[in-house]
Amino acid sequence: MHKNFFEKTAIIFTLVLIILFSSNLSSFAVDIGGSVEVNSNYNFIDNNLTQSYFTQLLNLKLYIPGNEKTEAKVDFDITKVNNETSSSINKLYLKKNFSNFNISLGRQPISWAFGSLINPVDFNVGAEVMNEARSIKYADAAKLYIPINWKSGLELVAEPKYNIDSTSEKKVGLRARTMINDFDLSFNFVQEPIPSKINRLGVSLKGDIGPLGTYSALSYEEYINFDKKEEVYLVGFDYSKKINYDKRIYLQGEILNLSSSKIKDFATMMPTSPMNLDLNTRYNLFLGNINYTLNQFSNINLMVLANIDDGSLVTIPQYNNQLPGNLDLTFGGSVALGDNTDIFNDNLPISLSLNLKYPF
Repeated sequence: MHKNFFEKTAIIFTLVLIILFSSNLSSFAVDIGGSVEVNSNYNFIDNNLTQSYFTQLLNLKLYIPGNEKTEAKVDFDITKVNNETSSSINKLYLKKNFSNFNISLGRQPISWAFGSLINPVDFNVGAEVMNEARSIKYADAAKLYIPINWKSGLELVAEPKYNIDSTSEKKVGLRARTMINDFDLSFNFVQEPIPSKINRLGVSLKGDIGPLGTYSALSYEEYINFDKKEEVYLVGFDYSKKINYDKRIYLQGEILNLSSSKIKDFATMMPTSPMNLDLNTRYNLFLGNINYTLNQFSNINLMVLANIDDGSLVTIPQYNNQLPGNLDLTFGGSVALGDNTDIFNDNLPISLSLNLKYPF
């Protein structure tokens, strides 16, 4: 273990004590929950094992009794990857409800998700990718929410960002959301202070057309310090059908049009990363998800990430099963199918993973 691990752990427990003894909560009877998780990952190139990771994760959640006006959330991870141990805070915040608004302060999830596999209009782009939350979903921020009526509201977020010289600037975001004829409409604005000053405008629309759920989004970014603009376009659908009392099939697909630089923004957040990119080209990507529920305990899932322009793709199969004793088993992997000149090509490793998780 390293000094940074002990420092972070000390900070977590210090802030937990501050919440417990400084908030006006109705009781100090705190329950503890969470999960224990082990995960093995193996990467192969040309049938040779090139990388392997063994991860042990302890997630702890403190369930602190609140009241109608005040609530506290505490959620953190202690992770050991091979021989390296670290800790991270997911939630450590206080929320206060007032008659016309609520405000939350501290480490908290900031998500402007609307059901897409990739969200180009989120507060932190890449907070959730391919149905998986990433660490940047959690921000040290102040959040103000003002409900306008039962179907409309405003959300304002401010998050400090630090420069190399330790000076700080504020990242701010505003989301206005409403319903129009059963369609969920959102307008988002984000101002990024560092590393480049960026103003980002976003619009998302979601609603049902017959049996299909449909959604779309548009992101427009303007770089303040130099002449550069970026646009991202997204359109998608989802469909669900119950086959009998315990079987269900779910289909989702979306098309994303974006530049090579924006693919690189998403690449580190995807299961595999693109290798060959033409810097002067826009790409059309297809993202798909098929989930089939076998019974109330197990399901199979297949995700696909494809470049429509060259036909290359990455397939990500997964099997999930809840074993006796409340133990969750997940077995999965990924494989790229494409030539060496394509975005997703044979240079990407074949990946296998096995995960066991015990929630408590």
